[in-house]
Amino acid sequence: MSYESVEDDELLAPQGLSEVDDEETQDIEGEWHFAHGFPDTRRAVRVWVDEETRRLTRVRLSTRWRDRLGTRSLDDAFTEAFFLANARVGEIPELARPEQAEPELDPRLTWDDYENVLERVNILGERMRDLDSRAPEDVEWPDFEGDKVSASSSNGHVTVTLSLAGLTDAIAIDKGWLTKARMPEIAESVLNAHERAYARYTPPPTSPVIMIVWRSNSPGRAPTCCPS
Repeated sequence: MSYESVEDDELLAPQGLSEVDDEETQDIEGEWHFAHGFPDTRRAVRVWVDEETRRLTRVRLSTRWRDRLGTRSLDDAFTEAFFLANARVGEIPELARPEQAEPELDPRLTWDDYENVLERVNILGERMRDLDSRAPEDVEWPDFEGDKVSASSSNGHVTVTLSLAGLTDAIAIDKGWLTKARMPEIAESVLNAHERAYARYTPPPTSPVIMIVWRSNSPGRAPTCCPS
């Protein structure tokens, strides 16, 4: 990981430096490129994430970040930037299911069991349609189990929370510390907190779900119902 900054915070910077926007905080015209990074709406901060892993690699604050934020918090600025990064990078990575061997045919099942198996299929179909009709916030998926991961920087002033997918979900910065912290210190602390959170993160395990496996609908072959 790396970070960039001017020689110092805008309050202590050489005369005239705070009046000039740094390259990364200017509005980008033309086609967007991944190397441009992801800013908040007020261009107070900008973050870069790895295109494959979606992990933070670089942080930059505007030399006028305090002026740009106004009454808003730096926490909100970073949250906006990471929200944009997560959305522009792509979809949340699909969490791989554990490898399981293909089940064997159950010799106890015959065509006499067809009606019972079909009833189970219909019940599962009704449940799926019920889930599809609900708002996303009203659906709790039991197949992914785990908790969000939080970690603080070594100086304790920045805390980062990662989602189940390992993406930055929230960031909290000590407001008292910000009154005297310099730009390099802030950037380094944000990166350090992320490094610690990534070190703690492990993809959540998945629970088996029930699948209906149809071997054949030809006479003499029994349908198989099995866990997957």
